[in-house]
Amino acid sequence: MKFKFAEIILENRPSPFWNILKQIGVHQAVGVLPKSSKDWRIEEEEKPWDYGPLMRYKNMLEENGIKLVAIEDNPPMDGIKFGIPKLKEEQLEYVSTMLENMGKLGIKLWCYNWMAGFGWSRTRTHIRGENGEYVSGFNIKDIENAPQKYGKVEASTLWKTLKDFLEYIVPIAEKYDIKLAMHPDDPPIEEYRGVARIMNSVENYDRYLNLVKSEQVGITLCQGNFTLMTDDLPSVIRHFGKRIFFVHFRDVKGDKYNFVETLIGEGKTDLVEVAKAYLDIGFDGIMRVDHTPTLEGDIEFLPGYSYLGRIYSIGYIKGLFEALMKKKE
Repeated sequence: MKFKFAEIILENRPSPFWNILKQIGVHQAVGVLPKSSKDWRIEEEEKPWDYGPLMRYKNMLEENGIKLVAIEDNPPMDGIKFGIPKLKEEQLEYVSTMLENMGKLGIKLWCYNWMAGFGWSRTRTHIRGENGEYVSGFNIKDIENAPQKYGKVEASTLWKTLKDFLEYIVPIAEKYDIKLAMHPDDPPIEEYRGVARIMNSVENYDRYLNLVKSEQVGITLCQGNFTLMTDDLPSVIRHFGKRIFFVHFRDVKGDKYNFVETLIGEGKTDLVEVAKAYLDIGFDGIMRVDHTPTLEGDIEFLPGYSYLGRIYSIGYIKGLFEALMKKKE
């Protein structure tokens, strides 16, 4: 099994954290779209998904010993997801431009999602964990009185716009050999403030994979979300097999309506059995940690993305897989 262990890079310039990643054996990056301006005038000559900014971002990483293998970010897409005329066409052009430039630059995986209006959500960002670490969490009761903002949006609308999107974008992904890895709804509840969510069950992922038949259409298996959809995550991994392109190796406690992130190894999932399932399917995609706790004395880039928490998690996961692979030999 030779999967790519990568880490998300959130800094817009070289950081000591990058050197630490290389020192612990991580030489590949999952990137975000470079949104910083090139000088003090803060003039936008090109969009972050245009060739120039992506090229400079990739070069900056690679000149510091880290290869950019994926983008986990996107241009504005709500016009596409809601099906808003004119805005939809403009945003489809943004996405097609990004994929074309990724292809030209050799960046072969895009992690995207179909959460319309509202992205991933945590209603609490600094909960004290069992050992004093800070973790984030979600409780649906916290949003009971939140305004809808976008009105009522039905699941049927999102299924239609998703199919339309895939029909448009898959030929571009096939042309440039880019994997389209759909991230689940986070949290995987039925709706969020009036807007339906459709990437929230194993059955809906099966439906997604059959909307447009292509080897480029696949899954970001974010374990923290999928373990809230099923009590048997290893069997889900075996079910999807080679359609899993990208993994967020993490865990939670609770259910989809009320959960907290956990230190790796202290959540609801049997991670040994999960790792065995990846070995069984011969997973050869990209894996990274995600939503890690903030430890004492840590440097927190934003909740869930601190340095010490991610370093600890990387060591745990690498040790887990190395032990299991050695046992298999």
